[in-house]
Amino acid sequence: MFQLWKLVLLCGLLAGTSASLLDNRGNDVLRKLRSALESGLASFDSAIEIIFQNLKAELESKCSDEVAESQESENLLEQLISGIFQVVNRLTGVRIRNVQVPDITFEATSNNSADVKIPITADVTVNLPLLGEIVDLDLKVDLQTSVSIETDAESGDSSVVVGECTNNPESISLTVLHRRFGLLNDVVDVGINLARRVVSSVVQDELCPRIRELLESLGAECVKKLIETAAQNDVRKRMGQIWVQTMDLRLSNCAILVNWLRLSEPRVPPR
Repeated sequence: MFQLWKLVLLCGLLAGTSASLLDNRGNDVLRKLRSALESGLASFDSAIEIIFQNLKAELESKCSDEVAESQESENLLEQLISGIFQVVNRLTGVRIRNVQVPDITFEATSNNSADVKIPITADVTVNLPLLGEIVDLDLKVDLQTSVSIETDAESGDSSVVVGECTNNPESISLTVLHRRFGLLNDVVDVGINLARRVVSSVVQDELCPRIRELLESLGAECVKKLIETAAQNDVRKRMGQIWVQTMDLRLSNCAILVNWLRLSEPRVPPR
């Protein structure tokens, strides 16, 4: 039997007068999530750590003579992030699925440093007490950090230095795809705000530390090879762009010449 207090609360939510109660509930959820993040989400699902170790090995293989297909690494990264978000769903009611990582890229900024970029897209559904699923969102997260090789002047030993991982409002984009009919903006805004705060906490306390650990585990020689490969790919990309521009110019000149020849042909008067 549906209890009276639940009916009163539900009516208040639909009228927009109890959004603050949901906001308080959101704060409770975030406290629970932060507590879990402090102990590590891998403690809730051992598969996360297994996938992470496999991802380390896969990325290290890029530094060996037998280079594995890049798609494998991307799939492992997707599996890792999907596993993390599955735990988040159990803890918060914010369901993040269909995770896609189009690529993990190293963009060389010097001979010994590179920017590391990991774009993530996913679908988000927010569940709130009594109301169930209230809003569907499109999520885009741009994880960005840097990695460099520093050499000690005295010992000559090289070490990997990882920069700060970006976690600011500009790096997290949430777009409303669908909202439950009949709910006022205040209630929907609570759901969107909860999703943003959940994602931000996971990025800061789980994803960024994982990426840092991943890069630091590779070793200086491995990272240097990845930077060199990135620089070579950048050169090939620029050369390809120059080639395309050159061909476009030649084709344009040919078209102009053909048109000029056509116009310069003597016209035979009609008989």
